[in-house]
Amino acid sequence: MAPLLSVEAATKRFGGLLANKEISLAIEPGEIVGLIGPNGAGKTTLFNCITGYMHPDEGRIAFDGADITHTRPERICGLGVARTWQVVRAFGRMTALDNVICGALERTNRVAEARARAADLLDFTELGARTHVAAANLTLADKKRLEIARALATRPRLLLLDEAMSGLTPRETAAAVQLVRRIHEELGVTICVVEHVMEVVMPLSHRVVVLDGGVKIADGRPHDIVRDERVISAYLGARRAAR
Repeated sequence: MAPLLSVEAATKRFGGLLANKEISLAIEPGEIVGLIGPNGAGKTTLFNCITGYMHPDEGRIAFDGADITHTRPERICGLGVARTWQVVRAFGRMTALDNVICGALERTNRVAEARARAADLLDFTELGARTHVAAANLTLADKKRLEIARALATRPRLLLLDEAMSGLTPRETAAAVQLVRRIHEELGVTICVVEHVMEVVMPLSHRVVVLDGGVKIADGRPHDIVRDERVISAYLGARRAAR
């Protein structure tokens, strides 16, 4: 089976800073892939290149066999790739419903259809009771769920979650993990998760990719990753490996 997403030797520079260096990875349909690494490892830059907000200086990115290396974000979204942001980007003065309608209008120009889709997704993400609340007045946990709902409204085949659980309490994190599993199992969406909470990434992911200094240093199953000496040195720490 051909990969849903293929990144081949992608390199991105910012002046003299090499943010991504010849990164290659593939995500198969139906996978949940964790993307981890210390701060500044190049994870969000890679997400930006995949979704068209930046373009790699070298290399190639393909989605479902189509070259999207230099494609605009709205076109990539239309192909079936959606994302959330490390810092929530909800439209603060708009209601939760209207925020999700904006995503749904990517797939239809019928407002009634978009509204119905948005309402269903607010229920799915357990935000139904917040339908008419302005996004600015939501809790952080609800704002993150709102971003996920808006991304899902575009009917993605691949969902990229950029630290969707950062800043949440343990109870909120557990609920967010359950939501991600439901998206995967009930909606059939392939998922790539950037997250720093290892207790979340490892049990959630089928496979984990590790970046350090803009370079991919490991790619494998979670139980192998936590024992990889390069990963231990770069990110997890010896204490984690000893558990």
